[in-house]
Amino acid sequence: MIRVAQCWDDGVLNDARLADIFRKYQAKATFNINPGLREPNTRTNKWKYQDFEVQGLSLAEMPSVYKGFKVASHTMRHPNADKIPVADFVREAVDARKYIEDHFQQEAPGFAWPCGVTTDDTVKALSDCGFAYGRTTKNVESVLPVAEPLRLHSNCHFLNPNFWDIFAKARPSGVFYFWGHSYELKNDEAKWADFEAKIARLSAEPDVQWIDVIDIVR
Repeated sequence: MIRVAQCWDDGVLNDARLADIFRKYQAKATFNINPGLREPNTRTNKWKYQDFEVQGLSLAEMPSVYKGFKVASHTMRHPNADKIPVADFVREAVDARKYIEDHFQQEAPGFAWPCGVTTDDTVKALSDCGFAYGRTTKNVESVLPVAEPLRLHSNCHFLNPNFWDIFAKARPSGVFYFWGHSYELKNDEAKWADFEAKIARLSAEPDVQWIDVIDIVR
């Protein structure tokens, strides 16, 4: 058996289409959000990714979009851990966790580091605050064993051209973990079709078991 986990950052409009694909194939996922960058009822914080205009979901939309999935802190406003005082960074992480617990009615022990940036001080501080893991953007051949949960690495980004080779190499470890941003699919129907085919293939594998990211460290 190989357990498969995935997570997606930033709480953007394309997540709605992504979540529908996951429901179709009964795939688990964790969505990492920044509540402080979102407005209650309007889609804000627009920015450009290549030629694609990214839109953030409104806070009001998020509970229905992410219904049935895990939601994790990505801080309130996406600061890098090495750019603000440790106490301010911890407040960002904890406030986002509190928002998730209050508005999604679920525990939120997970964390994703903005831009993958960590410091020794912030790692210790988030561990002391009860976070169970913190996903980086570093890729490793084997996720297990997890040496340092607050620096949890993945196997690859979802658009890695060697995705299936990396999956095969991860099999002996028993865990395959990938991540990304749904806005990287833009409105490119070929990319969306290719991605859905990946999820369909993983779900069809007889020895694949979808898990939540938290299950990697528990």
